Amino acid sequence: MAVHDVGRHDAAVRRVARAGDPDRAIAALFAPPRYRDDLFALYAFNAELTKIADQVTEPGLGAIRLQWWREAIDKAASGESTGHPVADAFGQVMARRGLSRERIAGLIDARTFDVGETVMPDTRTLDAYLFDTTGGIFALAAEIVGAEGEKRDVVAETGGRAYGLVRVMRSLPLLAAKGRTYLAADALARHDTAPDDIFAGETSEGLKALLGEMRESARASLREAEFHLYGQGMTGTGLDEAGRTVFLPLSLVEPYLKALAKVGDPLRQIARINPLTRLWRLMRSR
Repeated sequence: MAVHDVGRHDAAVRRVARAGDPDRAIAALFAPPRYRDDLFALYAFNAELTKIADQVTEPGLGAIRLQWWREAIDKAASGESTGHPVADAFGQVMARRGLSRERIAGLIDARTFDVGETVMPDTRTLDAYLFDTTGGIFALAAEIVGAEGEKRDVVAETGGRAYGLVRVMRSLPLLAAKGRTYLAADALARHDTAPDDIFAGETSEGLKALLGEMRESARASLREAEFHLYGQGMTGTGLDEAGRTVFLPLSLVEPYLKALAKVGDPLRQIARINPLTRLWRLMRSR
């Protein structure tokens, strides 16, 4: 591939990552230069998987697209070109960095829920989904920068749950308007509400109570992740600088939680943080 083609493809991958996952895309800029393009490829790949649910009208079509991605990245990892800049870039990262095929398979398989279901059945299923998606992305990013060991996996799991719960709550208005929700049905029932109430736009006291409960659960998971991330939780001094870089998005969890707490109607307002606040938090946490 010509040099100008490589540059064009790299730019395309970065655009996809920035559009689909701006928090992680900005955080990647603080990683050592030798890892940045690989991190962008991972985040762009995840962004492509995430948007499949909005691109298809039937579960079968979503399953076909997910299978295309499985085959495309395997093909790219073997050195063949797929013609898709993100598939080619991520397949090459898979091969070059020796990324866990099990984690990648788990990430893709988890997206079958996105294209085939409208309601998260229970809290256990939600936790498993977050483990494979947000937790899986943190773990794969840590593999890219060479972070190893039990500490990495614990931070990825607990940090993935904290960051994932924030995403679930922030996406509530957009998904509810489409007849989908990632709020667990059993948790909603405990608070005397149901998915159909959410789809009807009914913001009940039970829904608000559940979201408050989820915010505290996210905080607890964040505290556990930080405990291990900075070397207090196990033998050793925590992850190295490159390893900590991939977990920079965790610095945004608390600002998002505060923004979520201030939202008047969680079914109609999306919690946001100031872009300058986001940049400052990421820089401060390096």
